[in-house]
Amino acid sequence: MIPVVHPEFCAGSGACARAAPTVFGLDDRGWVELLDSHPGPERAAALLEARDACPLAAIEVLDEHGDPVG
Repeated sequence: MIPVVHPEFCAGSGACARAAPTVFGLDDRGWVELLDSHPGPERAAALLEARDACPLAAIEVLDEHGDPVG
């Protein structure tokens, strides 16, 4: 799975960083930043949790073909 972030939509809730702290962090303004652009399959559940927890849909998760997951 490939995570994609859209910081321009971020509300700074930090839900993504709590759900998947090795993949998502917060920059100095508090907006989402991608820490790991190719997390392993063991992070799949956390990626989807982070995406679903984002209140403004600032995170997408794509499959290996670039199609949205779930």
